[in-house]
Amino acid sequence: MRKIIVGPLPLAATTLLAVSAAKAVPIYQSNEVTLYMEGYFTAHMVNTFGDTKMQDGASRIRFGLNIPAYDNWDTGFNLEWGVRAISSAQDLVIQGDQQAQPGDRDQSLYLRQGHAFAKHEKWGDFSAGKQWGVYYEVTYITDWYNVSGGLASGTYGLNSDGGPAGTGRADSALAWRKSWKFDAGELKLGLQYAAHVADLDIMVDDIQGPDTQLVCPSGDCEYGLSHGISLTYRTDIGDGLFFGAAYNRVKLDIASQRGLIFDTSGDEPVLISDRFAFNSSSNDWASAVGAFYGKGAFQPGLYAALVYQRSQNNQLAPVGSVEGITNFFDARGSESFISYSWGPQNCYSVYGGHNLLESDDPGFEAALVRANRYKLQQIYLGFEYRWTERVKLYMENAFDNSNVVARPEFDNFTAVGIRVDI
Repeated sequence: MRKIIVGPLPLAATTLLAVSAAKAVPIYQSNEVTLYMEGYFTAHMVNTFGDTKMQDGASRIRFGLNIPAYDNWDTGFNLEWGVRAISSAQDLVIQGDQQAQPGDRDQSLYLRQGHAFAKHEKWGDFSAGKQWGVYYEVTYITDWYNVSGGLASGTYGLNSDGGPAGTGRADSALAWRKSWKFDAGELKLGLQYAAHVADLDIMVDDIQGPDTQLVCPSGDCEYGLSHGISLTYRTDIGDGLFFGAAYNRVKLDIASQRGLIFDTSGDEPVLISDRFAFNSSSNDWASAVGAFYGKGAFQPGLYAALVYQRSQNNQLAPVGSVEGITNFFDARGSESFISYSWGPQNCYSVYGGHNLLESDDPGFEAALVRANRYKLQQIYLGFEYRWTERVKLYMENAFDNSNVVARPEFDNFTAVGIRVDI
């Protein structure tokens, strides 16, 4: 049987502007430019998989430069790095937002965003570089958990930050966003484009009989052109009602005229041909719809949000889950997040919700070694205390009901932690 193995990819790995601009600290100001810094430090003690350890949260630091230009244009750039202050070599990853590029996951400092922008009230917002994709304009509404979450919306597909596909922190992307305000609310449109962003390491076993292996040469198999679109509308009904839809598609170019065939019968692979032609190109796409009611997550009163997604080739099952095919699979998923906040300065919050991701791919499910589908299911329950405007303490629990396919990567957990905003 043919077996396709997707090897380590040079991929890149949340909350939407989790630290508001109001908390940014000016470093330098003049009549021409403003340089500011923002971010936060967060860490928690986590008990999961029968062990307790201190873990870095999604700590980050961001520098931004704003340069007013002629005719009411605002230009500048944003640079953001993820920070690992507790340990630079963690093997515990339980949240999409903590994902970095595989080559960066043992680094204390790694790039999360880097892009230039130009904004105008009439012409909209233009941006170029690594940035939040327009897909996230919809899926951010359930991505507010302190420890986990963001596992089922398609945002952080392929065990990354969504960079190559463009659904999360999109790599090498060009984006345009424009808002129109009406008496009853605000309509917002987002468009996104990206060219090649990452190579694919593809290997196929038994391609020309037993003990042979096909390797795609460097540069031939890649994530190609990608496009994204989002449309959201927020009304002024009650505390606020939001609706949104998003779609993202990227071409998987898996083709070559110079595939490498190796004989693997010995201790070391031996090259026997460098002219094997193949074409297994496909698409990776994800679509999402979402809605929420309330002023915002952890804002006074009730906030309730729900996201539903469908995707193709945007998820990866654990290595060894299937035989004879790739571990890409088509999926459907849903996420919810509900918070209720009260008290002096809105200091108390209870929150909870779910993440559910299931395979929706008959070919993949037929090739599973165990079980008849992939199922990731977690229920969350947490409490947050806002000690000051910039310091909060939290406790979060996950109750895991994932099946045997997803269980090697997910389990119950209990965590307590602290977050300090700049």
